Amino acid sequence: MSFDSLQQNFAHATGFIYDRTISPRKMLGQCFIVSKSRAVTTANNLYNYSEAPWALEIYFPHPDVTIGIKSIAIHNDFDRREARNYYLQQTGSPLDVPPVLLNDLATIVMDSQLAELQADKVAEINRALSIPFSSQGVEASGNVRGTELFSVINSVLESRREGLLTLYDKRNIPMARLQLGQGTILKCHYRAMIGEMAFAELVYRKPAEGYSFQPMATFNWGGVRDITVPTDQLIQEAVRRANEVPQIVNYLSSTGMEARFQRSVGEMSVENCSENIRWFVEILWQALDGYITVDRLPERLGVDTYTILQALRELVNKGYVSLLNRASPFPCNGQLGTPLVSHTDFDINPGDSVTAFYLDPLSGAATWQQGTFFGVSSVLQPKNLLHTIPILPGAAGALILKNYKLVGVHGGAIAPKAGQENQRLFQMMWIGALLDMSARKLRTAQEGAEEETDGIAGLRSKLESDSTAAAAEKAALQCPNCMSFNAKPGPCITCGTEIEAPPEEVVPENKVEMVVYQAKKLKEKYNITNKQLAIAGAVVALPLVMMMMCSSPAPPPAVKDATTDTATNTVHQNSDKAMQNAVDFAGFKATPPPGYWFEDTSSLTGEQKSFGLYSERANQKIIFLIYDDLSGGENNLKNFFQKPPFVTVPGGSEAKEIESQRVPFGEEGQFFTYHALKYGFLENAMSALVGSIPALDAKKSILVVGQSLKEKEAYNYKAAVWLVDQMGSDRTKRGNQAMMAKNEDGKDGATTDGTTTDAAEVATPEQMTEFLGKTGEKIQGNLTLPNEAADELKKKKSKKLKVRVIVAVDSEGKLTKIEISEPSELESITNAVVKAINNSTPIENIPKTKDGKLSLKISLDMDKITVEQI
Repeated sequence: MSFDSLQQNFAHATGFIYDRTISPRKMLGQCFIVSKSRAVTTANNLYNYSEAPWALEIYFPHPDVTIGIKSIAIHNDFDRREARNYYLQQTGSPLDVPPVLLNDLATIVMDSQLAELQADKVAEINRALSIPFSSQGVEASGNVRGTELFSVINSVLESRREGLLTLYDKRNIPMARLQLGQGTILKCHYRAMIGEMAFAELVYRKPAEGYSFQPMATFNWGGVRDITVPTDQLIQEAVRRANEVPQIVNYLSSTGMEARFQRSVGEMSVENCSENIRWFVEILWQALDGYITVDRLPERLGVDTYTILQALRELVNKGYVSLLNRASPFPCNGQLGTPLVSHTDFDINPGDSVTAFYLDPLSGAATWQQGTFFGVSSVLQPKNLLHTIPILPGAAGALILKNYKLVGVHGGAIAPKAGQENQRLFQMMWIGALLDMSARKLRTAQEGAEEETDGIAGLRSKLESDSTAAAAEKAALQCPNCMSFNAKPGPCITCGTEIEAPPEEVVPENKVEMVVYQAKKLKEKYNITNKQLAIAGAVVALPLVMMMMCSSPAPPPAVKDATTDTATNTVHQNSDKAMQNAVDFAGFKATPPPGYWFEDTSSLTGEQKSFGLYSERANQKIIFLIYDDLSGGENNLKNFFQKPPFVTVPGGSEAKEIESQRVPFGEEGQFFTYHALKYGFLENAMSALVGSIPALDAKKSILVVGQSLKEKEAYNYKAAVWLVDQMGSDRTKRGNQAMMAKNEDGKDGATTDGTTTDAAEVATPEQMTEFLGKTGEKIQGNLTLPNEAADELKKKKSKKLKVRVIVAVDSEGKLTKIEISEPSELESITNAVVKAINNSTPIENIPKTKDGKLSLKISLDMDKITVEQI
């Protein structure tokens, strides 16, 4: 691939993330796509919006495409609290640099459609993102718009008070400051401008929404000089400039402030320019690349709009620059770039050359910068790396490349450490850190419509419930491009990238080689260096040698009772009984998320119908109690606060409510209601969750009780809330679809004579048989057996040509679950069947069932495909 083609693809795959709930929209950072539905950026860009992805949009300027965001996943180890604390304490000062935190990585699930903005939700998120206004030392404050700024300034100046006038945006974030004293404006700061130019730009832009005045207060102005122009002249000049700006803009272009200019000649003589622009005309000349608009030039140059326009007019008249006679400098072909491939298969060492690619935050131009890799940012967090590329502020999420292969995501500049004051360093996340996030399902309200999740959700869960001995193999079978799990080597079932089989590991028989082999395994497991490993070995070996020299001869070995030898790793299998109860009574999915399993809790609850969802990794023990009446309904939850069923709480303690919420769940008007409760004090303190979900049968109710699976470990009730929401997402989706259909159709099934028909007529056995036959024929037509099957087909029966796959299908014919219940002894045979199933979707003419769900068992016997309803 040529360099131009590579740059074009990178540019078409990179976009800007905007908050669209505020006007003008606010740019948060940039991202790049790694699969058809996913993009990657930094967590610092998005942590405020993890529960409100609808508030954001991604704009890809080169293809001119705008898309929405379905969901956001933040790296589990990213410190949201620290990031939020900075956000609430920002002052708007140019020295106010956001911190670069470890594990600064996030993934995005993209949506082709933008969600409609609802006024109440927009108001809610603006309240959440507004900084609490501090009235400490404030004498006057209020709203200010447009020319009202002059009234505020004049009132302070006439009183000849000394103090600090601060201007705020819509979210109470300081955006400009004026130091006033003895009836004059002493200092001014706005954006990258100071002094007279900053004040002139304030008068022209009129950006403020609020103000506050603090008498006798000051600000860390650093070396900012005082304004020498008398205040009356300063105001008059600023007003004159603001009035003349539209006239100059109309002279230069008919497109207004969105006009773009480009250099017409190779070189420019500064001496030929007038004296009033010579001081900055060179940097203006360099900035005119045909991409940046006139509106963004003040941010780039730190010069007010009027002065820039005056210089542009002179350069145009002298023929040095010309107007870009195109609507846009970008291709605007409407086609996103090919998803970028993550490369984790080669080493990167300190001193290696690395390259950054990003879109200029102000102009959108494709930008390349060179630097070197500097090493690891934190020994304890080896995936946080350092580089020396001076990337522009606002470009968080830029690509870091080695040999033009994607190896990292740029975060931002870090504060210099002792001894590194002269070395500017920047942090990046190794792209392999995406593997830490791939096992976690993204929270999305339309999970059924998500191609990536639907196609492999069941398979991924099946793999993660396998024995821990297969963990390394499973990790090796993750797609290096989209990070999804695959059952077998070959084409990725999500994005098509070829996945190679992991090399077979040879275990040495020689004792000396075995020691080296075990040391290598420890090094890989704990991410330690050779030096650390040597130190640890010396620390452990020296005391052992001394003890051996001083100890008496070892006693004869004790006889080991084979009956007491148990496996150290417990493999948890899903209970069929618990799964059936979850599906039949709660409408849950038949496959829990990775790391969870269905537990049979009948031995615990006795005759009371129940099922459990447990997880060691998430430390969750959630019991669902099924009542034949409404005893477990949301109106009766307080009866369980003091003593939740099957939860041991500290004696004598009262339940204290931490949080309570009602989350939409199931059909229209139904909710998952939960209360997070705290019991005990200090070392005896514990928490639990008590909630209720509506049963499929309206006469029944389901009580939800969540607690810690491991004793004396803190309990995260929010993980339980997430689990319930995920397990019931199919049911909630069906409820939403029914509600939408009801709203759209009004009287569904109405006929011309005023009578109604049942639109949800259940398929007859004959119709179901016909559907199963046609589906089997379609899969059979897409089945191509590998060459290894030729010899097996000559036999009458062969276990190698026997495969069983369980799938779940939604109303649109898309797969919501695929689980290999009985694989072939030949991996290629199983792969062929799964590929045939995927190539046959969406399945047509889905018959209606009583419960609205359809599960199929697809079987391969020799070379014949059969389909049965489960």
